[in-house]
Amino acid sequence: MKLLALDTSTTYLSLALSLDGEMLAFHQCVEQKHAERTLPEISRLLAEAGVSLGSLDGIVFGQGPGAFTGLRIACGVAQGLAFSADLPTIAIPTLDNLAYQAGEGQVLVCFDARMQQVYSALYQTGADWKRLSPISVASPETIALPEGTTLLAGDGFDNYAQLLPEARSALPLSPHSRPHAEAYIRLAASGRYPHTHPREAELLYVRNKVALTSVEQQQARQR
Repeated sequence: MKLLALDTSTTYLSLALSLDGEMLAFHQCVEQKHAERTLPEISRLLAEAGVSLGSLDGIVFGQGPGAFTGLRIACGVAQGLAFSADLPTIAIPTLDNLAYQAGEGQVLVCFDARMQQVYSALYQTGADWKRLSPISVASPETIALPEGTTLLAGDGFDNYAQLLPEARSALPLSPHSRPHAEAYIRLAASGRYPHTHPREAELLYVRNKVALTSVEQQQARQR
Protein backbone atom coordinates (compact mmCIF):
# COMPACT_ATOMS: atom_id res chain seq x y z
CA MET A 1 0.00 0.00 0.00
CA LYS A 2 0.99 3.61 -0.51
CA LEU A 3 0.32 5.54 2.69
CA LEU A 4 1.27 8.84 4.30
CA ALA A 5 1.32 8.90 8.11
CA LEU A 6 1.66 11.83 10.50
CA ASP A 7 1.79 12.42 14.23
CA THR A 8 1.93 15.76 16.07
CA SER A 9 0.85 14.56 19.53
CA THR A 10 4.18 15.46 21.18
CA THR A 11 6.92 18.03 20.61
CA TYR A 12 8.05 15.81 17.72
CA LEU A 13 6.79 16.00 14.17
CA SER A 14 6.73 12.45 12.87
CA LEU A 15 6.00 11.71 9.19
CA ALA A 16 6.36 8.59 7.08
CA LEU A 17 5.65 7.80 3.45
CA SER A 18 5.26 4.16 2.46
CA LEU A 19 5.51 3.15 -1.18
CA ASP A 20 4.85 -0.57 -1.55
CA GLY A 21 7.52 -1.60 0.94
CA GLU A 22 9.88 1.39 0.66
CA MET A 23 9.75 3.91 3.50
CA LEU A 24 10.74 7.57 3.75
CA ALA A 25 10.48 9.28 7.14
CA PHE A 26 10.94 12.55 8.99
CA HIS A 27 11.04 12.36 12.80
CA GLN A 28 12.31 15.45 14.57
CA CYS A 29 11.63 17.62 17.61
CA VAL A 30 10.02 20.84 16.39
CA GLU A 31 8.76 22.06 19.79
CA GLN A 32 5.59 24.08 19.03
CA LYS A 33 6.19 24.56 15.29
CA HIS A 34 3.98 21.74 13.98
CA ALA A 35 1.62 24.13 12.23
CA GLU A 36 4.39 25.71 10.15
CA ARG A 37 6.52 22.60 9.55
CA THR A 38 4.03 19.82 8.79
CA LEU A 39 2.89 20.68 5.26
CA PRO A 40 6.35 21.73 3.97
CA GLU A 41 7.89 18.48 5.27
CA ILE A 42 5.09 16.42 3.71
CA SER A 43 5.66 18.19 0.39
CA ARG A 44 9.39 17.46 0.67
CA LEU A 45 8.78 13.74 1.28
CA LEU A 46 6.41 13.49 -1.68
CA ALA A 47 8.90 15.32 -3.92
CA GLU A 48 11.77 13.12 -2.74
CA ALA A 49 9.73 10.02 -3.54
CA GLY A 50 8.58 11.45 -6.86
CA VAL A 51 4.90 10.76 -6.20
CA SER A 52 1.75 12.84 -6.00
CA LEU A 53 -0.69 12.89 -3.12
CA GLY A 54 -3.40 11.50 -5.39
CA SER A 55 -1.38 8.36 -6.08
CA LEU A 56 -1.58 7.29 -2.41
CA ASP A 57 -4.09 4.88 -0.90
CA GLY A 58 -4.80 6.82 2.29
CA ILE A 59 -3.69 9.22 5.03
CA VAL A 60 -2.90 7.79 8.48
CA PHE A 61 -2.79 10.01 11.58
CA GLY A 62 -2.26 9.71 15.32
CA GLN A 63 -5.69 10.43 16.76
CA GLY A 64 -4.58 10.76 20.37
CA PRO A 65 -4.51 11.00 23.22
CA GLY A 66 -1.76 13.61 23.40
CA ALA A 67 -1.24 17.36 23.27
CA PHE A 68 -4.61 18.93 22.45
CA THR A 69 -3.36 21.48 19.90
CA GLY A 70 -1.04 18.95 18.27
CA LEU A 71 -3.83 16.42 17.84
CA ARG A 72 -6.01 18.98 16.11
CA ILE A 73 -3.19 19.89 13.74
CA ALA A 74 -2.66 16.26 12.69
CA CYS A 75 -6.37 15.62 12.21
CA GLY A 76 -6.89 18.87 10.30
CA VAL A 77 -3.95 18.24 7.98
CA ALA A 78 -5.03 14.63 7.39
CA GLN A 79 -8.58 15.72 6.60
CA GLY A 80 -7.49 18.53 4.31
CA LEU A 81 -5.08 16.38 2.32
CA ALA A 82 -7.52 13.48 2.11
CA PHE A 83 -10.36 15.74 0.94
CA SER A 84 -8.17 17.34 -1.73
CA ALA A 85 -7.02 13.99 -3.14
CA ASP A 86 -10.21 11.98 -2.54
CA LEU A 87 -8.46 9.60 -0.13
CA PRO A 88 -9.65 7.84 3.03
CA THR A 89 -8.26 8.60 6.47
CA ILE A 90 -7.07 6.01 8.98
CA ALA A 91 -7.07 7.09 12.64
CA ILE A 92 -4.86 5.17 15.09
CA PRO A 93 -4.47 5.78 18.85
CA THR A 94 -1.06 6.99 20.01
CA LEU A 95 -0.84 4.31 22.71
CA ASP A 96 -1.37 1.58 20.09
CA ASN A 97 1.69 3.00 18.34
CA LEU A 98 3.82 2.84 21.49
CA ALA A 99 2.70 -0.72 22.23
CA TYR A 100 3.61 -1.79 18.70
CA GLN A 101 7.08 -0.26 18.99
CA ALA A 102 7.73 -2.03 22.31
CA GLY A 103 7.89 -5.51 20.80
CA GLU A 104 6.07 -8.75 21.44
CA GLY A 105 4.52 -9.52 24.82
CA GLN A 106 2.04 -8.06 27.28
CA VAL A 107 2.80 -4.35 27.22
CA LEU A 108 1.75 -1.68 29.72
CA VAL A 109 1.87 1.72 28.00
CA CYS A 110 2.01 4.91 30.08
CA PHE A 111 2.11 8.11 28.03
CA ASP A 112 2.65 11.48 29.73
CA ALA A 113 -0.66 13.37 29.86
CA ARG A 114 0.88 16.40 31.63
CA MET A 115 -1.02 17.87 34.60
CA GLN A 116 0.67 15.16 36.76
CA GLN A 117 -1.22 12.38 34.96
CA VAL A 118 -0.55 9.60 32.46
CA TYR A 119 -2.62 7.94 29.77
CA SER A 120 -2.36 4.18 30.10
CA ALA A 121 -3.54 0.95 28.49
CA LEU A 122 -2.53 -2.71 28.47
CA TYR A 123 -1.83 -4.60 25.24
CA GLN A 124 -1.09 -8.06 23.98
CA THR A 125 1.23 -7.52 21.04
CA GLY A 126 2.53 -9.92 18.43
CA ALA A 127 0.44 -12.31 16.34
CA ASP A 128 -2.50 -12.17 18.77
CA TRP A 129 -2.60 -8.35 18.91
CA LYS A 130 -5.31 -6.84 21.09
CA ARG A 131 -5.87 -3.97 23.50
CA LEU A 132 -6.64 -5.59 26.85
CA SER A 133 -7.94 -2.49 28.64
CA PRO A 134 -9.50 0.84 27.72
CA ILE A 135 -7.20 3.84 27.30
CA SER A 136 -7.61 5.82 30.52
CA VAL A 137 -6.01 8.72 32.38
CA ALA A 138 -4.88 8.73 36.03
CA SER A 139 -2.23 9.98 38.44
CA PRO A 140 1.07 8.05 38.11
CA GLU A 141 1.02 6.85 41.71
CA THR A 142 -2.38 5.20 41.26
CA ILE A 143 -1.32 3.03 38.31
CA ALA A 144 -1.13 -0.67 39.22
CA LEU A 145 0.94 -3.26 37.38
CA PRO A 146 -1.39 -5.74 35.65
CA GLU A 147 -0.59 -9.40 36.22
CA GLY A 148 1.32 -10.92 33.33
CA THR A 149 2.94 -7.69 32.13
CA THR A 150 6.26 -8.37 30.41
CA LEU A 151 7.10 -5.00 28.83
CA LEU A 152 6.75 -1.31 29.70
CA ALA A 153 6.50 1.52 27.17
CA GLY A 154 5.93 5.27 26.98
CA ASP A 155 7.46 8.49 28.27
CA GLY A 156 5.37 8.35 31.45
CA PHE A 157 8.07 6.11 32.88
CA ASP A 158 10.74 8.68 32.00
CA ASN A 159 8.87 11.66 33.41
CA TYR A 160 7.32 10.37 36.65
CA ALA A 161 9.59 8.70 39.21
CA GLN A 162 6.56 7.61 41.24
CA LEU A 163 5.19 5.53 38.35
CA LEU A 164 5.74 1.84 39.19
CA PRO A 165 9.38 2.22 40.34
CA GLU A 166 9.71 -1.47 41.28
CA ALA A 167 8.36 -2.62 37.90
CA ARG A 168 10.84 -0.38 36.08
CA SER A 169 13.75 -2.11 37.80
CA ALA A 170 12.40 -5.57 36.95
CA LEU A 171 10.87 -5.26 33.46
CA PRO A 172 12.29 -4.10 30.09
CA LEU A 173 11.38 -0.52 29.15
CA SER A 174 10.94 0.19 25.45
CA PRO A 175 13.45 2.75 24.16
CA HIS A 176 10.68 4.17 21.95
CA SER A 177 9.04 6.70 24.26
CA ARG A 178 6.95 8.63 21.71
CA PRO A 179 4.83 7.74 18.65
CA HIS A 180 6.64 7.23 15.36
CA ALA A 181 4.96 7.57 11.96
CA GLU A 182 6.60 4.42 10.60
CA ALA A 183 4.78 2.39 13.26
CA TYR A 184 1.47 3.95 12.16
CA ILE A 185 2.17 2.75 8.62
CA ARG A 186 2.73 -0.82 9.81
CA LEU A 187 -0.34 -0.75 12.05
CA ALA A 188 -2.50 0.58 9.21
CA ALA A 189 -1.22 -2.21 6.95
CA SER A 190 -2.50 -4.78 9.45
CA GLY A 191 -6.10 -4.00 8.45
CA ARG A 192 -7.23 -3.57 12.06
CA TYR A 193 -8.18 0.07 11.63
CA PRO A 194 -11.07 1.27 9.45
CA HIS A 195 -10.63 3.51 6.42
CA THR A 196 -13.09 6.38 6.79
CA HIS A 197 -14.18 9.41 4.83
CA PRO A 198 -12.21 12.51 5.93
CA ARG A 199 -15.31 14.13 7.43
CA GLU A 200 -15.61 11.14 9.80
CA ALA A 201 -12.05 11.44 11.12
CA GLU A 202 -12.19 11.63 14.91
CA LEU A 203 -9.80 12.53 17.71
CA LEU A 204 -9.35 10.55 20.91
CA TYR A 205 -8.86 13.03 23.73
CA VAL A 206 -9.63 10.72 26.72
CA ARG A 207 -9.37 13.80 28.93
CA ASN A 208 -11.35 16.88 27.92
CA LYS A 209 -9.65 19.29 30.32
CA VAL A 210 -6.84 21.35 28.81
CA ALA A 211 -5.19 22.89 31.89
CA LEU A 212 -5.15 22.91 35.68
CA THR A 213 -6.65 25.76 37.68
CA SER A 214 -4.25 27.75 39.89
CA VAL A 215 -5.48 25.84 42.96
CA GLU A 216 -4.93 22.49 41.23
CA GLN A 217 -1.45 23.58 40.15
CA GLN A 218 -0.57 24.44 43.76
CA GLN A 219 -1.91 21.10 45.00
CA ALA A 220 0.13 19.25 42.37
CA ARG A 221 3.34 21.04 43.47
CA GLN A 222 2.69 20.01 47.09
CA ARG A 223 2.45 16.30 46.32
